[in-house]
Amino acid sequence: MEFVVSPSANVRRHFLPWDRPLLPQAVAFLAGNWAGGPALDLSAIAVVVPTRQSGRRLREALAGYAARSGAAVFPPRVMLPESLIAPDPAVTGVATKLEALLAWAAVFREIALDDFRAVFPVDPPVRNFTWALRLAREFARLQRALAEAGLRLAEVVDQAGDDFPETARWTQMGELERRYEARLTAAGLRDAPAAERDHARAPVLPEGVRRFVVLGVPDPLPPALAVLAAHGKTVPVDVVVLAPAAEAAAFDGWGRPRAEAWSQRALELPDFERRVHLCADPADQAERVVSLARGYSEPEGALGIGVADAEVRPWLETELKHARLAAFNPEGRPREGGGLYQLLAALAGLVREEAFAAVQTLARCPDFLAFLQARAGSGFSAARFLAELDELHARHLPPTLAEARRHEPESVALAAVAEVRTILTSGVFPDNAIAALALIFGARRFELARPADALAAEAAEAWTEGLRDCARAAARFKGRGPAPTTAEWWELALRLYGESRHFDDKPAGAVELQGWLELLWEDAPHLVIAGLNDGSVPEAVVGDPFLPEALRARLGLKSNAARFARDAYLLQALAACRATAGRLDVLLGKTSAAGDPLRPSRLLLRCADEDLPRRVGFLFRAAESARANPPWRRAWRLRPRRVAAPERVAVTALRAWLDCPFRFYLSRVLRMTPVDPDKTELDALDFGTLCHAALEAMGNAPDLRDCTDATVLRAFLLAALDAEAARRFGPQLTLPLVVQLESARQRLSRVAEVQAQTRAEGWVTERAEWTFTLEIGGLAVSGKIDRIDRHEGTGAIRVIDYKTSDKRVLPADAHRRGLGRDETAREFALYPDGTDRAVWRDLQLPLYVRAVAAEFPGAMAECAYFNLPKASVETAIDPWPGYTPELAESAWRCAEGVAAAIRAGEFWPPNEHVRAEHDDFAALFHHGAAESVEWEEAP
Repeated sequence: MEFVVSPSANVRRHFLPWDRPLLPQAVAFLAGNWAGGPALDLSAIAVVVPTRQSGRRLREALAGYAARSGAAVFPPRVMLPESLIAPDPAVTGVATKLEALLAWAAVFREIALDDFRAVFPVDPPVRNFTWALRLAREFARLQRALAEAGLRLAEVVDQAGDDFPETARWTQMGELERRYEARLTAAGLRDAPAAERDHARAPVLPEGVRRFVVLGVPDPLPPALAVLAAHGKTVPVDVVVLAPAAEAAAFDGWGRPRAEAWSQRALELPDFERRVHLCADPADQAERVVSLARGYSEPEGALGIGVADAEVRPWLETELKHARLAAFNPEGRPREGGGLYQLLAALAGLVREEAFAAVQTLARCPDFLAFLQARAGSGFSAARFLAELDELHARHLPPTLAEARRHEPESVALAAVAEVRTILTSGVFPDNAIAALALIFGARRFELARPADALAAEAAEAWTEGLRDCARAAARFKGRGPAPTTAEWWELALRLYGESRHFDDKPAGAVELQGWLELLWEDAPHLVIAGLNDGSVPEAVVGDPFLPEALRARLGLKSNAARFARDAYLLQALAACRATAGRLDVLLGKTSAAGDPLRPSRLLLRCADEDLPRRVGFLFRAAESARANPPWRRAWRLRPRRVAAPERVAVTALRAWLDCPFRFYLSRVLRMTPVDPDKTELDALDFGTLCHAALEAMGNAPDLRDCTDATVLRAFLLAALDAEAARRFGPQLTLPLVVQLESARQRLSRVAEVQAQTRAEGWVTERAEWTFTLEIGGLAVSGKIDRIDRHEGTGAIRVIDYKTSDKRVLPADAHRRGLGRDETAREFALYPDGTDRAVWRDLQLPLYVRAVAAEFPGAMAECAYFNLPKASVETAIDPWPGYTPELAESAWRCAEGVAAAIRAGEFWPPNEHVRAEHDDFAALFHHGAAESVEWEEAP
């Protein structure tokens, strides 16, 4: 039943003027007539404050107040409103958050959904633990929301009235709650909100408390007020409101702002257009706050900072750090994102499945690399191990850890990963988790005097405590329904650990980044509030699937109207405190960090009607910016090391130099290659290599030299393809690989037909994968020719290069390109087509022909591409019909020029016309390759 709380005669309101900050007035109110001398003894008073941060500030202020009189203070018992309804710690059997989630999840996994179609009109795609846990969290949130009015799910229908349209759904939700409570009862537990309701209806006065003081709490929970009302029958309860006594009608008997009094009230914000700043985004707001903080030699005590929108906080912390201004976040930081969390998340992924992606994630955790270093000794290199892991991934695409170990059976690091996974998946949780972490950290030594080690130890203790909770919960629910698997325990424990918070110690002289509800306790003369946008202030609940605004009003829950009234009062009080002595600056964003548009807080539009048009124009104008907006400039330039020019290159390297000498230097001299850690399928080179293996096997098979039967050739090629795929990728193929292998089968099937026809025309394979070396201007140029055919009738020789690109490529087009409009070229690279606007792009086939001519003297040599495009009907051997002696001589002259340039170390300037999609180094070059590199010519 809803709590009905009316203050008794023993509950008295007190109004403190809002022309001064609350904190010093609150101290004076509590001190009463104390004028120094003996210790200030407030131990018989229980003070209710809105947040932990406000309680900390009150205790500090009381200690300072007594110290100024040379005395000590016995502080009051400071508590939050929710502390009033918390059951006595001596009472056992109240379910923890973890136990409640487990009970809810078990209910959702066991019920027959057909019995609850008003709640589940459609079956979920997958009914697993993750689905059940997500629902458990939603229903636990719903229970907490209803607890504001002392309601259970089963009581909503009666409270909502006879015309309630969702009676069926809430009736079934009440039955789910009954089953949840029965499961807790069977485990010897009771629901925490139920325990709080019972405590609120029959509270026990804390021992030693003779008076309650509610200080600056504008929206206490109704159950907390019920407790105060009960205590008010035996001890005084003082409700202290920061507002003039003339404003008494705007507050109820508990000091809560009345919605009807504040909903249409014009807020008095002095010097509005000078003190309200419309900023571009969170980064701009952060820079403006920092610029204000720099105006003080010591900001602490002089400047208070409030953060109404949580998105602004990380930007603000970063900017303050860059400005070398100490900052303190009293709300703490979620452990999600910390080093231990990253390791635990990687281990959880490894527990779920032995996917190679989980191995890669774990391998990149610094703590795991430290474990490998300790195990392998001084010979272990983390950089080398990660490079080998990337190479293994790129070459073999192993789907699992087992497949990775099949390719690298001697890898000590992969063996260590397998050992960790064996421990994680053996035995029971949390014993296996503890054993795995003991293995990983067993050789580490932590020095608690070092801040980093102390932080790690504190995080480890928090995780350990979470594991203890899991062990206790597992014992309570043992034998009572399906137990979570190890992977499910990890999912639950990791989520709860990530949501827990770490609280730093406040650095000396730090400014505090306080939340909206804490600002009433800020006594700094200058207050700046960032993020005053609609949705943050006033806070609003929108789109709740279970508790829309109309239902919240029916149930007596906190409504958006009540939040508006609270926030309107808070903003007015903050402004009034600094109207005559101090300053208030309000910052709001035009857009979020993601670029989404934001609205100004509606509170800023609460003004006289005649002022509204000007106010709207002011708040919706173009955003101001505290940041300078200089033209873009790069922060650094790439400075590649200089090494000696190579003495040997591949034929394909000449194409790379012709494309861009500098990129040639990076890829062929410095051996820089891109790494794709998310690679899931074969790239173009991998696909070509796979097809080449089957084609090479066919070229080297003597019994197929004279075969004109496409069926026989097809069977051989497909068998060779399957053998190569099995060798390289193993028996477990991912879906992308299956699709790509099917594409390769289709292309090779068509190759069999073309090959049968080619043999029928008289062409016989003489060599396959024939290697050669040419000396060009003192540079050794090596190559491997895919295939050399000889015509049995004419004796002609044909050099063939396989091409597996998606589209059919003709040799002439592949070996020449046009020059860009403002591009120049070396004279030796000009292509002899009668113009000076074409250059050699590639020299592969001309050098192949020259090498073959030396191997088969006197034979007429020609060259061709054997194209295997995606459209298999276009599969064909495409010769270069226009390859003349003049072209051959021009190609050789170009090769000599390139070889001489390479030997001379000429790798500059870069080609600025390389398209980004074809550039492995595009990520390094912004606004031009030359401008991105600091290049020094070799002496």
